[in-house]
Amino acid sequence: MGSVFWAINKFSDVIAWPFGRTSAIFDLALLSLVCALFMLIIFKRFSNQEKIKLVRNKIFGYFLEIGIYRDQFARVLSSQGNILKHTLICLRYMWPPLLIMLIPVLMVCMLIEGRLGYLPIQVDNSFIVHASLDSKTALSRASLVSQVRCRTSAGILLETPPLRLEADGDVYWRARLTKAGSQYIAVSMGGSEKVVRKYIATGGKPVRFSPLKTKGNTWNYVLQPAETPIPPDSQFKSLRVDYVPAVYPLLWWNVSPVIYFFILTMVFGFILKPFMKVKI
Repeated sequence: MGSVFWAINKFSDVIAWPFGRTSAIFDLALLSLVCALFMLIIFKRFSNQEKIKLVRNKIFGYFLEIGIYRDQFARVLSSQGNILKHTLICLRYMWPPLLIMLIPVLMVCMLIEGRLGYLPIQVDNSFIVHASLDSKTALSRASLVSQVRCRTSAGILLETPPLRLEADGDVYWRARLTKAGSQYIAVSMGGSEKVVRKYIATGGKPVRFSPLKTKGNTWNYVLQPAETPIPPDSQFKSLRVDYVPAVYPLLWWNVSPVIYFFILTMVFGFILKPFMKVKI
């Protein structure tokens, strides 16, 4: 599974190559437009357009029937039942292209979340580092918490001594970025040579990064695909850096980049649908 998501990440790196040369909102808009075109092409190619058109006309007819016979309760109830039935029939004709589009859309969401989902840490800003021990490999977490050590690259300063929560197997530090560039934090157990290292995003051209580095499983690969997972035999379960989530203005709201992408994709889809003669 890890190799599959590694390949997906590398492919997303190729897709994201133009990112960072313009504003994040322009990147999201361009990506949404391309995805809307792609999804409409796939939907038109793999859905039964004639059947969808026929069923949609029937649904519209039943809505008219409700307006015409609104004083006949039995007729209105029957029309509502037919609307529900034909809506389900319409969904049956739509599911093949929706399944085909599922994986590409997931890849795009991973791309967006890994590059635009959080704000890089700026110079002179503080952030929290959180290391968590794994109860499966560290059987006595309470006794091991005191052995957890953290070291950093030259551009990061640990501002506080570690806060050790023995009962939970967690250790916290507050750090501050003193210099931009390639920075990292690394945690280890006492004098062990097994080190868990995490890259710290400090700005520049958008690259893949996420708050959490964790042990690999299918769910974590989907949610946190940006970094290589922690080895399964490590005594650490996760290493987290508290980045600030990114939001972007959309009309009167500030929304996350993934929601921004979905909204723009739907808008572009409805605008382009008549020109591409796609029935949805």
